[in-house]
Amino acid sequence: INGIKYRLDEETLTAEVIQNGDNYYEGDIVIPEIVVLNEVTYRVESIGDWAFELCTELTSITIPASVTNIGSYAFFACKSLKVIALPESVTCIGDSAFNSCDSLTSITIPASITSIGKCAFLDCESLTSITFQGTIAQWEEIELSDGWNDEIPAKVVHCTDGDVEI
Repeated sequence: INGIKYRLDEETLTAEVIQNGDNYYEGDIVIPEIVVLNEVTYRVESIGDWAFELCTELTSITIPASVTNIGSYAFFACKSLKVIALPESVTCIGDSAFNSCDSLTSITIPASITSIGKCAFLDCESLTSITFQGTIAQWEEIELSDGWNDEIPAKVVHCTDGDVEI
């Protein structure tokens, strides 16, 4: 639908962005909050596992406020991804979700996050700034899997009330 592939659930009327096997995503992608197919409206609620994997020409992605989950390996090796805005609705970042996103220099993590998966930002060699939109106490409540921040230059998370060393 409009260049983005979805898995549609007819029971819950929800949609998940999935990998587009025919041609990889590239450039600036804007995911809509709703999609309509055959006059049926679906709410986009997740970015599926491997959805944008190896999309080396993907430069930015806009995720709507309806999305709650970023799947495992969702943006794996998106070497040109520079800009990503996670909406306040996102609660989970899956394993290796941004692994090897070499051009990603900063990310803002919403206060709604409850878990960050294993190796979520592994080998993001340009990631120098991590901002968390909540307090230090809220950051400490997040379930952080082993190695979520391995091999990145950022050494602190900037919270609303101070910094946390990582």
